[in-house]
Amino acid sequence: MTTILYDYYVERIGKGEPTLFLPAAGFSGNEGLNIAEHLQEDYETHMIDLPGLGKSAGLEGKVTSLTLANWVNEYMEQQQIHEANLIGHSLGGAIALAFAVHYPSKVNKLILLDQGHKPFPKAPTSEFGPFAYLFPFLNLGVQSFGQPFLRQLAPLFMKGDEQKNDIEKQIQQFCQIVDVEESEYIRTAMKHQGDFSVNGLNLMFGYYNLNLPKLLKQLSVPTYLVYGTFKGLNEKEYNNTYHYIRKIQKHDLPVTYRAVKGGHYVNWSSEWSINELEDFLTIAE
Repeated sequence: MTTILYDYYVERIGKGEPTLFLPAAGFSGNEGLNIAEHLQEDYETHMIDLPGLGKSAGLEGKVTSLTLANWVNEYMEQQQIHEANLIGHSLGGAIALAFAVHYPSKVNKLILLDQGHKPFPKAPTSEFGPFAYLFPFLNLGVQSFGQPFLRQLAPLFMKGDEQKNDIEKQIQQFCQIVDVEESEYIRTAMKHQGDFSVNGLNLMFGYYNLNLPKLLKQLSVPTYLVYGTFKGLNEKEYNNTYHYIRKIQKHDLPVTYRAVKGGHYVNWSSEWSINELEDFLTIAE
C-alpha cells in the first residue's frame, strides 16, 4: 500500500472545536478570515490553501471526488483531528462536499457557500469569457494526455504582471462585478491571492468533471447551504439557480437552504450574517 503525504499551508485562528475552511479558486485560505474571526471564541478555524492554487502542494494524476476527499482526510490524520466542521466556498465547497460524502463519520457539520446545488457550467463564461467555449475540448485533452497537456495550457491561465500589480483596480472591479461592498477582509484576500501552478490547473479540471448535484444527493451529514440567487444581477443565472434549487429540494436531504440576494460571494454579502452560520453550528441535531 502506498502512503501519500501532502504538504499543506494553513493559517489557524481561534480555539475550540476544529473547523476547516476551504476557499474559492484564486484565493488563499484567508478568504475565510471574516468567518474565522467571528467564530474564534469557540472554534479553531483552519484556513487551508487549496492544492496547487495556493501554497499547499498540488495533486498529481486524475482528480476525482475521492482524490479530493483523501486530500482533506490526510490533513485531518496529520493533525489528529477525528471529527470537524467543514466550511467551503465554490471550489473549496466542492472539496468539502466530496469529503462529507466519502468520510461522513468525520464530519460534524458541513457549510456550503454557493456550492453543490447546481452543476458547474460546461462553458464557464462568467469566469473565463469566450475562452470558456473551448473548455470541453481542453478537458478532453487533459483527460487524454494529462500532465504534458496541462503544461502546455498553463500559460493561458496565468495573469500578466501588469494585472497582478494593479491591486487597487482589481479590488474595485471585483467588488463591482460580484456586487459586494469593499472591506478589509476582501482587501486582505485580494492581496494574498493563491499562487497558480500546473497542478492547480489539474485541480480545476478535476472540479470541472465533478457531478455536484449528484454528490449533494449522497449527503448524510447536517448541511447548511447558503446560495446566491443572482436576482437583479444576472437573469440567466437567476433562472438557472431557481431551476436547480427547486429540483434538489424535491429530495429528502439533511440540508438547510438559505437564499441570499446577490451573487456567488455570499460569504462577503451584506445580505447574509455569519451569525446564522454560527447558529447552525451550535444547534444540536
